Amino acid sequence: MKVIVVGAGTAGLAATYVLKKGGAEVTALEASSTPGGRLAGARRDGYVLDLGAQFFFRYYDTTFDLCRRLGLEGEIVAFPFKVAIWREGRLNPLTAGLDPRLLWKDRRDLLRFRLFGPRGILQMARIMPLIFQRRRDLHFIDYRASLDLDDESLAELALRRGGEEALEYFFQPLASCLTLGEPEEIGAGYGLALAWYALHGLYTLKGGIGTLAEALYRECRDRVMLSTPAQRIVLEGGKVKGVETGKGFMEADAVICATTASVARRLMPELPGRMREVLGRVRYSACCHVMFGLQERLLPEGWYAVGLPRRAMSPMAGFTDNSIKSPLYAPPGAGMVHCFTYGKHARELNSRPDGEVFSLLAEEIRRFMPSMPREPLFSEVYRWEEAVCLSPPGMLRAMEELKERSSREVKGLRLAGEYLFMPSVDGALRSGMDAAESLLHGA
Repeated sequence: MKVIVVGAGTAGLAATYVLKKGGAEVTALEASSTPGGRLAGARRDGYVLDLGAQFFFRYYDTTFDLCRRLGLEGEIVAFPFKVAIWREGRLNPLTAGLDPRLLWKDRRDLLRFRLFGPRGILQMARIMPLIFQRRRDLHFIDYRASLDLDDESLAELALRRGGEEALEYFFQPLASCLTLGEPEEIGAGYGLALAWYALHGLYTLKGGIGTLAEALYRECRDRVMLSTPAQRIVLEGGKVKGVETGKGFMEADAVICATTASVARRLMPELPGRMREVLGRVRYSACCHVMFGLQERLLPEGWYAVGLPRRAMSPMAGFTDNSIKSPLYAPPGAGMVHCFTYGKHARELNSRPDGEVFSLLAEEIRRFMPSMPREPLFSEVYRWEEAVCLSPPGMLRAMEELKERSSREVKGLRLAGEYLFMPSVDGALRSGMDAAESLLHGA
């Protein structure tokens, strides 16, 4: 069986890896000159830069199993998830988690926590029990038990069950920091799942998230063609024929389209109408992702992130100091600051020169952390036009239909991408592996 995988990002590399291990004749086509997509990383001057995904959640079973298969099990590390939320001129730090030992260790922060007034506390008391009551349903991969929550947005649910303070100072910073979108743009089930997953801690690989992409690429680099964009996936008579590239036509028995949903629509204009319609419901956030290498850590001891509610009127959803993730992320005592713009701000900044972006965002960080130096050791920018899949209301229901239709209506075609599940790195990897295994087993 001859298989072409279109895209060598997270899902595409996972699919190629499984197909190669399964003995298939597989070729992956990647438009970029580097593999990994939104799982990619980089290194500069002794600093590790996570360019896309920033962490793994505890329940990323597929991700951690794949790490073990690739010999990376010893590289998996947890790191502190203390986040400070800005409100009315004050940063309110708190450890996000359920571990009693960590909560006891940070009990002074808990006693000083002033993010919510009495009304906000009551609102959170009304809505938090829902997360715990539905915790078994809030699963990124097997999300079907939570589909009743997919009919309204996270913002609608937060206002209906809680209130305005709960929305603006908990759910909005949570949604914006984790998806680079707004709570009005994501489904309620996905938003609650993000909250539930976040409460169980954050993980990375000692040498950066990109270590996983590098390990996958090493395993199948002989099957990956970089700088080879697909121009069209050819479908005729309800069947895959192959892929057109700038170098000619490549015939195939099967194709796995492991791109974003928008790129999939562009590559396959002959897709059946309903499949195109469902893919068209998928939405992505944008991000102008800026990184600053610093001589010293920016945030106080133990802090990982600062979350900025939209009422702070900042172009950033927040910023982090990644030096806390592992000793390999930065030289001893140094800082590795990442700031994440979102929404209309990201789209505007993505069109502006690097120098302007660096200056604007460094000054913006100083609004909240005056110790931000005026001359960082270095600055980097990575521009994402499609950063994170947002899973708007109704998308998860539509995905159930799409997964059934893709193999039934177009013979030899498989789709892969985080949009097929609650969006996550784990979902992207799972989708690629599922697509490959279904072809290997003739499903």
